[in-house]
Amino acid sequence: MSSWWRSRDMKYVSLIFSEDAAHECVHSLGRLGSIQFTDLNPEQTPFQRRYVGFIKRCLIQGPQLYYQRPRYDELERKLRFMGAEINAFGLKRSRASEAIQAELGVDARSGATLLDSLEVHLERYEHQLLELKSCSIQLTAKYNEKIEYRECLEKGKVFFDTAVLLSDHDVSNPISKVTGASDPGEDGTQPLLADDRAAPGEIKRSVELDMKFSSVVGVLNMDEKMRFERMLFRSTRGNCLARFADVSRPITDAISGKAENKIVFIVFFKSEVIATIVNKICAAFGARQYPVPDHTAPGDTGRLDLIVHELSSELADAREVLLKNRELRLALCSRLMQHHAGWQMTIEREKAVYHALNLFRADVSGMLRAEGWIVASSEAEARTLIARSHAAMDLAGASMLATVPLPWPSPPTFYDTNDFTRAFQEFVDTYGVPRYKEINPAPFTAVTFPFLFGMMYGDIGHGTCILLFGLYLFLSDSVNSKDEMTRGIYTARYMLTMMGASAIYVGAVYNDCFSLALALFDSTYRWQGAQDGLSGRVASGVSANMTASYGTASNVYPFGVDPAWHVSENELLFFNSMKMKTAVIFGVVQMTLGILLKGINALYFGEYAVFFLEFLPMLVFDCCLFVYMVILIFAKWAIDWNQRQLMGTCTHNMTYDGRPCTSTALLKDKCALKYGGDSGGCAPPNLINQLINIALNPGAVDEPMYPGQGSTQSVLLAIAFLCVPTLLFGKPMYSYFEKHNAHDGAAGNSGEHSVSEEFIHQCIETIEFVLGMVSNTASYLRLWALSLAHSELAQVFWKKIILAAVGANNGIFVFASYSIFAVVTIAVLLAMDLLECFLHALRLHWVEFQNKFYKADGIRFAPFKVAVSRS
Repeated sequence: MSSWWRSRDMKYVSLIFSEDAAHECVHSLGRLGSIQFTDLNPEQTPFQRRYVGFIKRCLIQGPQLYYQRPRYDELERKLRFMGAEINAFGLKRSRASEAIQAELGVDARSGATLLDSLEVHLERYEHQLLELKSCSIQLTAKYNEKIEYRECLEKGKVFFDTAVLLSDHDVSNPISKVTGASDPGEDGTQPLLADDRAAPGEIKRSVELDMKFSSVVGVLNMDEKMRFERMLFRSTRGNCLARFADVSRPITDAISGKAENKIVFIVFFKSEVIATIVNKICAAFGARQYPVPDHTAPGDTGRLDLIVHELSSELADAREVLLKNRELRLALCSRLMQHHAGWQMTIEREKAVYHALNLFRADVSGMLRAEGWIVASSEAEARTLIARSHAAMDLAGASMLATVPLPWPSPPTFYDTNDFTRAFQEFVDTYGVPRYKEINPAPFTAVTFPFLFGMMYGDIGHGTCILLFGLYLFLSDSVNSKDEMTRGIYTARYMLTMMGASAIYVGAVYNDCFSLALALFDSTYRWQGAQDGLSGRVASGVSANMTASYGTASNVYPFGVDPAWHVSENELLFFNSMKMKTAVIFGVVQMTLGILLKGINALYFGEYAVFFLEFLPMLVFDCCLFVYMVILIFAKWAIDWNQRQLMGTCTHNMTYDGRPCTSTALLKDKCALKYGGDSGGCAPPNLINQLINIALNPGAVDEPMYPGQGSTQSVLLAIAFLCVPTLLFGKPMYSYFEKHNAHDGAAGNSGEHSVSEEFIHQCIETIEFVLGMVSNTASYLRLWALSLAHSELAQVFWKKIILAAVGANNGIFVFASYSIFAVVTIAVLLAMDLLECFLHALRLHWVEFQNKFYKADGIRFAPFKVAVSRS
């Protein structure tokens, strides 16, 4: 917990490595994950760095760097290609740690040697995959062509058979019936060039030969059918006839691997010019043409059957070859699957190492110097790792890790977090990273954020839904999800669970479950005519009486709000008063805690001027006005106002203390307390008016609660008023005299300029604090407002949907209404309202709480890390 309260101790160190052992040293420090390197070459561009060639695979010239290193971009490309092939077969990759262990069992190398070996392996595997995939593409393309050819033969036979059926009773061209052309002599005309001396049968055979149509058969994507048909009609001006038929099953594309629906088409035409146009259109649409003989001619039927038989035999052989190719690719991908994650992590690790080496400076030949921040507790372990890496290469004594003398740059902020604390720390860091050694707001946020959310969302039923969702996240494994939002929700599983638990607890205090009160215990109120507490019916306007004397244990409901308040006519008035006061109390407590943390920070950093001239005036101002307001709230709750009102009554012309009175006498004259004001202390006050009158009408209290309340409030107002000039002028004047005494006036204009800047800054701070205390206190009323909105929405949904359906006495209507109620509850109350309460609780922490003490101008600690294992 102490490492979460303030940042871990950091040291700014200097490291010196031998260039030969630098790679192993950086890799070891990356596995430790406790050092953040500083860039010692800021004047160099990324392409001028010393080790950029190790990443891009350039030929490095130098006394020891004369060989080529693996090109990481190329290696990553190969791994992406292999990963795509593995995913295409639906194989699940092994964990990185298992892959690395399997790989090191073969050749346990490290650094550049391992990458050189890895490049050879990847080159060989990629070549095998590319060769198998290329063969697969070629075989698939040929297989698809054979399938398309067979479809063309089968569909073409149907086309021609249809044309023959249309001409069974005529020897004319079968297409003439399809196109609607009339036969010679049918309308009393004869061909102009026909031989008048020829026999009628010979004339018909001559016309048939002259009207013989040509045809083109092919396969086209089904999506292009309309465009293809339209283009044919427009290009040939309607001088062709096209017919289409669907292919029986989808055909897999050889390159993309996607199944495509295709159609077989046949185009009949007469002219050679039209033939050229049709061929160009087919080429433009990517349609493949196949030779289909006209089997209607004598002797062609047997030839067509022979072609179909041979084609079926070739298809069977091609399928066998394709299946064998797929088996080989699957076997190869199964082997690659076991090592892919390990290879990928190795490449990423080596890239990270060389990027870190680019931050070092080579001051001396053969040596590298680095600087950076290290967690103080890890300094000894880091020194041991560096010495061990040098000793393994017989370079003992060629390394050093030493602390850099002060002054240091601004240290980064680092906290030890776990699965529970990580979400709350990110919650705070989103607003701003804490300054080094500043109190971390995250521990307080982990407690107050779920509770303030529960105050706005308080409902046992809805809170249970959130709690169950949080518990579900514990059982699920979404940490490795590719969706960023899913990973974020999974990270916040502890926060969601606590939010649900807090909503259940506050809902139990409110006695609210899906907008319904729970009568878990016997009510302490009774209505005249009611039976068993809350049972039965009573007339409107009848008052409820307590079952026991005020202040006794029997008069207190065991836990939460008495369910009698949920069925009373003044329900809304009671809950508004209770929730409003509760919101103000928790708001003042949280803001006061923020001011106290400011004082603790000032003492820790030795800023005594801030402690005495900022913190103390702020605390006194807060206590005199706002903490006093909380005390008044508790005082009003604690006083027995029934007894006090009795002390202000006139019974039988006698006051409570035995003085004579009349019924027309003023309350302050009849009250036995004599506290002053209009009520003398015998009537409950309106706290809002009292708080307003503290500033607008000092010393005057119309409805006092204790003797001397007016004078007490005047003194508190005067003290709070004196805190403002102290807060405004105290620190600038202290800085002015401190600098004047230290430099004896030698600072001149620069000193006056700095004091004036500090005065302006302090003026802004004072105005922000004084006005902010008022506005922030009012801002906490959102706890009441959103709780009221949530409960009222739930009641409206229940009354207007469920109760209306039950009153209809219709089972179907009840079922439909329940479905609507469930959908509306999930969409509005479990989604929109949850998000709304979450954002308002977020604002209360960022603005109202953290601005009292939190600087949020720190630097996040970004240590150099290399992955050890990954899914």
